[in-house]
Amino acid sequence: MSEMARGLILHSPQGVPYRFDPGALCLELVPTGGPGEWARYEVLHHPADLAVWAARSRLRPAPEIDVTPDEVVEAKRLRDALLRMATHQAHGQPLEAADLDVVNELALAPPLVPRLVGASDRRWARPATGRQLLSTVARDAIELFSGPYAHRIRQCATDNCYLLFVDTSRPGRRRWCSMQRCGNVHKVKALRARQATPDDRPAEPGAAAHPDEPRAQGPSAREAPPEPQPTTQAHRQRAATPAASAASRHTAEAEQPPADAQQSRGLTRDAGWEVGVSKTLPHPPSVVWDFISGDEGIAIWLGPGAELHQEKGAPYEAADGTSGEVRGYRPGDRIRLTHRAPGSTRDTTIQVAVSRARAEGKAVLRFHQERLSDATERAHRREHWKEVMAHVADALG
Repeated sequence: MSEMARGLILHSPQGVPYRFDPGALCLELVPTGGPGEWARYEVLHHPADLAVWAARSRLRPAPEIDVTPDEVVEAKRLRDALLRMATHQAHGQPLEAADLDVVNELALAPPLVPRLVGASDRRWARPATGRQLLSTVARDAIELFSGPYAHRIRQCATDNCYLLFVDTSRPGRRRWCSMQRCGNVHKVKALRARQATPDDRPAEPGAAAHPDEPRAQGPSAREAPPEPQPTTQAHRQRAATPAASAASRHTAEAEQPPADAQQSRGLTRDAGWEVGVSKTLPHPPSVVWDFISGDEGIAIWLGPGAELHQEKGAPYEAADGTSGEVRGYRPGDRIRLTHRAPGSTRDTTIQVAVSRARAEGKAVLRFHQERLSDATERAHRREHWKEVMAHVADALG
């Protein structure tokens, strides 16, 4: 499989862009259309269409390819064979001999040839043909279906999504085509189901809506420090008699911070309004860092299409228009960058940090955002980072 730059920008039926990484060059060809019911998604109509696909694929640098109409026909034949092969493999079914013949036939032609033009500078040799491109894709398929990741070829777990991918993550628990699309839909549905009560009223504050749902102020995902809370046992003791109940109200009022203090919680002298969310994850720090700094992780916490470079001042832009620049990048430790939301004229600052937890083999992941405009934006971003943390935890498994 190709180890080059990864990921395609696709669009949902509503036109929302998201990054889809099928994990292999050969599987990037599959979403271009297909036979039967998939014909309505066809994008390979003319020679230029195949050249555009090659430029958007994980082949880097983008190859300059001369394509003929006959090679477009061959590309569709290879694409349809790969679609059937990946679908059968994902569902534990045997591969068809006719599809294997197509892949093996196209792999016989010479592939694209890389050439070195300077230190750390490579290009694809010219002239490059569509036949060479298809040979490169077919050889990638042979490597995938005969290699160690063949058993990880999967179909998205959402009922109405048929995108195919190979799970190359370390945990091997990827279920969704994209956490920004199907993964997010699943998390929202699951959250609503856990929060629902028999009379359709929201659960009491601080109470777990499901045995597996952490409390809002639990130690694994919260803002620090938590506000003082009377223990359940002490609360019952104070409520035993009317006098105790009155004392309880008096004590609670005494424990409650003044209104001004409540309103200014999260407001600092240097960073303005800020918010932070952290969680202990059952994975070593290196695993968490590799994910959070990789394409799939960045798409979750920063946005699809964003690419981060380690150089200070390096700009980035996500598919939805979110933009900013890197302020600090310490591999294995933290990333700090500016963040400007689409349509906004002001920047905030985001820091993502990974550290070793006290428990062996676990890591603490922290998201922190500062220079927010007010308490309302702070509350909104707090909920946002809690959702992001849930997506990361789910993706890591």
